[in-house]
Amino acid sequence: MPLPFTNACRWAALLALAAGALAGPAAAQGPGAPAAAQGPAAAEVACGLVPLAPAARAAGAPLIAEAQVLDAQSFWDAGHRHLFTRHRLRVFSLLKGSAADTVGLVVVTEGGQLGLNQQVLTNTLRLAPGQQGVLFLAPAPWPGLGLTGPAYAAYGSAQGFVAYDLAHATAADPVRAYPAIDAAFYQALDPQGAQTRRALQPNPALAVAQARRLAAAKGTAVATISGIQPAQLTAGTGAVLTIRGSGFGEARGAGFVEFANADDGGRTFEQPLAADYLAWADGAIQVRVPSTGVGGHPAGSGLVRVTPDGGTVGASPQLLTVVYALSNVKSTDAQPTVQRPNHVATNGLGGITFHFAPNFADNAAASAAWQRALASWRCQTGMNWALGDAAPTNDIASDGQSTVAFDLASTALPAGVLGRTTSYYQGCFAADRSVIFYVGEVDMQFSTAAVFQFGPALALGLSIDFETVAVHELGHAQQLAHLIRPGAIMHYAVSRGQNSRRLSAESDVAGGRLVLRTRSFRNRGCGGPALLPAPLTALSAAVEAGAPGPVLRWATQAECFLAGFVVERSAGLDTAAATAGWLPVATVALGAPGGNYQVTDAQPAARLVYYRLALLRPDGTRDYAAPLPVAPAAAPVADLFPNPVTGTRLSLQYPAAGGATSLVYSIYDELGRRYRLAAAAVQPGLNVLTFDVGALPPGFYLFRWQDENGRSQSRKFLRL
Repeated sequence: MPLPFTNACRWAALLALAAGALAGPAAAQGPGAPAAAQGPAAAEVACGLVPLAPAARAAGAPLIAEAQVLDAQSFWDAGHRHLFTRHRLRVFSLLKGSAADTVGLVVVTEGGQLGLNQQVLTNTLRLAPGQQGVLFLAPAPWPGLGLTGPAYAAYGSAQGFVAYDLAHATAADPVRAYPAIDAAFYQALDPQGAQTRRALQPNPALAVAQARRLAAAKGTAVATISGIQPAQLTAGTGAVLTIRGSGFGEARGAGFVEFANADDGGRTFEQPLAADYLAWADGAIQVRVPSTGVGGHPAGSGLVRVTPDGGTVGASPQLLTVVYALSNVKSTDAQPTVQRPNHVATNGLGGITFHFAPNFADNAAASAAWQRALASWRCQTGMNWALGDAAPTNDIASDGQSTVAFDLASTALPAGVLGRTTSYYQGCFAADRSVIFYVGEVDMQFSTAAVFQFGPALALGLSIDFETVAVHELGHAQQLAHLIRPGAIMHYAVSRGQNSRRLSAESDVAGGRLVLRTRSFRNRGCGGPALLPAPLTALSAAVEAGAPGPVLRWATQAECFLAGFVVERSAGLDTAAATAGWLPVATVALGAPGGNYQVTDAQPAARLVYYRLALLRPDGTRDYAAPLPVAPAAAPVADLFPNPVTGTRLSLQYPAAGGATSLVYSIYDELGRRYRLAAAAVQPGLNVLTFDVGALPPGFYLFRWQDENGRSQSRKFLRL
């Protein structure tokens, strides 16, 4: 979710909110007290997000419905350029307007998941089946949806949904928190409305939540948290938090843990996915800290809450600090899991190229500010981004081109949104049949309605610093999620007159480099070639006529964040080996003419060998480009190794012809029984594909493969 407008805010104010309102639903008032103070508490203490005024939001929505989301079904638009998600609603009451269908009212949201394609838009409403709340609805504005019957969209997108927390009988939207769901709550949603709320059918879940709230106020036993360890960690990386205390229950059941929602500064809470719970006992819980929870939001700094099965919420006595959060992609399985996506090189230069739309290129100051923001990430994390020729149109769509544009009158961003980033994820099958998600494209769109200071002068007064917004949105493109961490670029909010152009070394740089080092700089097995660490633009290794050994060549452009190079050769065939598995070949200083470098290994390649290039960074660390295989001077042939197989990994040396992209392989035993049938992605030239054969019983096998042109070969191997 990109940066919303905010007024000046104080971290201390957020902590005050955490210590009070986050501690529990009945902490501030008794169960019978009206929610008279339900005004935008967020605007007072939680970094002052400037929302759509309640009256303006209500006026923009001809239909206001209290409802439950029944389902979610994603689909392509007519042009196959945008994913949308259709939801059916069960309507409990109407605050404004009328609806002919109260058991299947259709609401459409932007983005979605369909097969191996996902589109995730920041600062855009996402609904999940089972959610309840109040929706401010207007007719869906997008052409080409292909739906029959009326379809609605939330007015103001994320601000057009006031979500219910049925565990605690409270509600919140991205900029306001409501401590109770009562008559005053409904009145606050449409303060100038002439229509009386009209109940259409009972809402049993809300009634149970309100009854539970009354019981909690009467002194029902609560979970007690004595401490959390560690107090500082990261989200979306697999980091595990241990929560100690009592009253959690011996089994989780319907119990859950909650983290402060980093997308709204901790105004609401986010539950981990079921797969993130590792252990649950009465005195201790172990859970992964998510960057994509049940509601799709990242965990942020703040209090941690535990609600036991049938019990009452308890809050941690100290704050959890989330230093950085990596974007995760959620699977579409019945029991969803998440994984960290990687970037792939798409521009032929080892990186990703952005293109300015005509309406963005026409603004020279904005273009310059955006390029300064790009340089900040490129020269501090090694992200291989470049700027190419202008895009032909202002369109933001799945078109294979990463575009930067201003919004148009016909495609205006939601009110109060400074910029929005769309990540287009694609999934592919690796050799072991696991699904890998990668970033196929990234688009950015900025508001023409905002009062921007495009720089290079600093923003003052009520203006918004454009470079601050651009560097934040590029953080989303690097696959970082929001934080509650003032001073970090990925902090969820920005103030008018605030200038935050410098990356935080502890948060932004560390998180961005982890994405690259553990994902994007590595060949993941499918999807496309790995990124080259910036400032590389080319890297090759081959046997050349007249050279005593393999020759490595590489090129750079606009060198920065660089102190030199080291060329290494593999000691064995396992490129995943520790540092001891690699031998230094040469250390190379900077300054090659034209950025063109070359190293020749004096040792001839008597067998298949790997080379890798390390970029020495000024802080003493190294970033490695993905290893390159080099075969002896004779033309490489397809072969299996090691053979016999003594471990669990079998590799295929496969020289792919030009234009080849994939092959299908199968494994048969001596009786002709097929053990495996799968596909693997290949690139033109020499490929080394590795397969897990640990599940095969000892014996003789036949490995057979066929490319997309029908050419097939086979080899026998022995599994010991």
